[in-house]
Amino acid sequence: MATLNQDTTTVVLNQPNNSGLHIALHPLTLLNISDHYTRTAIQQADGGSVHVIGALLGIQSGREVEIFNSYELLFNLQADGSIRIHEEYFVTKQEQFRQVFPAYDFLGWYAIGHKPSMIDIDVLQQLMVYNESPLFLQMDPNEIPTPARSLPITVYESIVDIVDNQPQPMFIKAVYKVETGEAERIAVDHVAHAATHQDGESSLVAHLSGQQNAIKMLDTRIKLLHEYLQDSVQGHVPRDHDLERQISSLCNRLPTISGQAFEEEFMTEYNDVLLTSYLATITKGTHAMSEMVDKFNVVANNSSHQSHGRPRRGMLA
Repeated sequence: MATLNQDTTTVVLNQPNNSGLHIALHPLTLLNISDHYTRTAIQQADGGSVHVIGALLGIQSGREVEIFNSYELLFNLQADGSIRIHEEYFVTKQEQFRQVFPAYDFLGWYAIGHKPSMIDIDVLQQLMVYNESPLFLQMDPNEIPTPARSLPITVYESIVDIVDNQPQPMFIKAVYKVETGEAERIAVDHVAHAATHQDGESSLVAHLSGQQNAIKMLDTRIKLLHEYLQDSVQGHVPRDHDLERQISSLCNRLPTISGQAFEEEFMTEYNDVLLTSYLATITKGTHAMSEMVDKFNVVANNSSHQSHGRPRRGMLA
């Protein structure tokens, strides 16, 4: 028989066996929760407790549950510490996700904490309008992972139990596993094996950062030369003919795209590309026509054998 946890601050049922649900978590959900908490914790400057709530999306078939995605929820923190979900935002967001992912249903919500409390029961009662038995995924960012438990995440199934002859919503722990699709495995493997530098950045980030810095430096120097020429023409600075010759030589090195020779060469290459594309289209059409003629001849020959009992050449042979 289920018994209530002796800790009055929690509302979890102690049972010999966990929930009968078979829950599969996809990496995208875990990444969304971690990113949501990290951004909220950094933006909160007062250093108080961090409140994070989001919806879980996925597919449920009987006791098989698969959580594919999640999104953040808006809520209001009351003076007594309770949480009120922004219903209008929730309904709008759910409709938007249903348009993109029609197979995904609202399965539950996630939050931050060590153990479920009455505040989570209050949230549960608000969300039971959209799912009669929503799941609750709780992440504890302060928990140190151990070999027996590599992720600081607990998933609960919500049930209704009789306490003092009154129905009371409760939580019961559920077993989950991390499930990855082929595309997710490729992405995770790529991130895991990405070459890193001493500062911890990946090689791609370092490459793009180098290109960005080079472009910024080039833009700054071009603006500096442009401002110098403008000031020189307006007489704000004395002319330096040697420097102007160097600037002119630099500009002459740049490829021109407005000359007659460039236009002729460009049109020649453009016409060659169009001609190649046209020939490829003709070849493809001829091949399709040839295949259709061969099929028609086969059908005509078979019809001739069946109607006259002797072979006859096809109409297009």
